[in-house]
Amino acid sequence: MSARNARAGIHMKSKLADALWSLLKTQCLSTISVGDVIEAASVSRGSFYYHFADLDTLVRWALLREVFDSDRQGHPFFLLATKTALPQETHELKRSISRVCLLLDRGGMNIVFDVSLDALVDLWCRVLQPDANELPNEVISQLEYAVGGTVGMLARANVRDESKRRTSVAFIREQQIRMVRSIAAVLHMSPSELMARLAQVEYPVAAA
Repeated sequence: MSARNARAGIHMKSKLADALWSLLKTQCLSTISVGDVIEAASVSRGSFYYHFADLDTLVRWALLREVFDSDRQGHPFFLLATKTALPQETHELKRSISRVCLLLDRGGMNIVFDVSLDALVDLWCRVLQPDANELPNEVISQLEYAVGGTVGMLARANVRDESKRRTSVAFIREQQIRMVRSIAAVLHMSPSELMARLAQVEYPVAAA
């Protein structure tokens, strides 16, 4: 695929995802159909199915993008522990957090947990076991605990309130720092070494 076609594909996927997020402002996830998304995005049915097999595939792609490319510069808000300081809260980062909270509020709790956990497991496989694609059970447990806490916090957050949103971001960072320390202890590594490895791994969500 040429670079131009790849950019066109990302543009169309983004347009469909934006339509989904717009619909979620007034509808529960369970009531949204492919037809609703097509109409909101003003695209053909063929364009939708060229990029996504079904609505669930779109939801998962849209969610992954918000979680792992939150500022559209490759910075995931789930992994703020890899930074020595919180990144500047850009418009894109604020929007990503708001969108994840919106999906949780509209009945997407299970999909947010499942997609986030699967993506984190994949990411940590890249960090720790790039060849084996398998993580120790103790590491999986730490990831489950961290994702559960983060999703639970966001499900209760009112991100339209500035102070509550900042509290949510700080909680996410603390949760990930705790997770990194726990995983480092399991693997008999230093947290700084583990975070250095984590910071070097790219998660190619936008290119998916």
